[in-house]
Amino acid sequence: MKSILAYIKNTFINGLLVILPVGFTFYVLWLIYRMFRRFTGEGSEIGSLIGNFLRMAVGREWLPGIGAILTLMLVFLVGLVTRIYVGRKVYSLLDRIMGSTPLVNKMYVTVKQIINAILSSESTTFRDVVMFEYPRRGTYVVGFVTNENLGELEDIIGKESVAAFVFTTPNPMSGMTVFLPKEDLTYLDLTVEEGLRLVLSMGIVIPSKFLDNSVGPKVLKGD
Repeated sequence: MKSILAYIKNTFINGLLVILPVGFTFYVLWLIYRMFRRFTGEGSEIGSLIGNFLRMAVGREWLPGIGAILTLMLVFLVGLVTRIYVGRKVYSLLDRIMGSTPLVNKMYVTVKQIINAILSSESTTFRDVVMFEYPRRGTYVVGFVTNENLGELEDIIGKESVAAFVFTTPNPMSGMTVFLPKEDLTYLDLTVEEGLRLVLSMGIVIPSKFLDNSVGPKVLKGD
């Protein structure tokens, strides 16, 4: 049963890794296109196109919840297709086209890197989950160490420092990079996945090890 659930999870994540960069890129392009047509009075949202398509396909007006169900099915189907040889070849071709198209390529590659960093189990972009005071003393944020070798930036700061990324919750597509002394960090005994779940859930999902008072979470103060 666990192997089946793991397969479903990995397939779904694989679908997200394919759909999100492409979908986000086309969404931004569509918004730009809408800006040029804002005075025409025709349509205003992508949702209207999806709604019209679903009404054509289903043969009736919008059904409550059907959009979410179809979206989940689409993501899983894309993930399933890209696990087979033909699907991988098609995706590889699409990836090359998107990555070599002027103007589109920079946005697509950037979004793809962010999505891979967040979702891919093989990603090493995020290394440690840390907590530090920001934007003022007494207020803490959770961030992810992205680089511990800052070169000359470390000389400017004057202390052993790291680069950390802080997500802008609940939008995982934005955030900020901060450079700060390692001694100001508290390293949390969390996996990157647990840290992402904590941050992107807006603090709703607290790791069980933090809630179990009998076994305190392991925290290490930065050297």
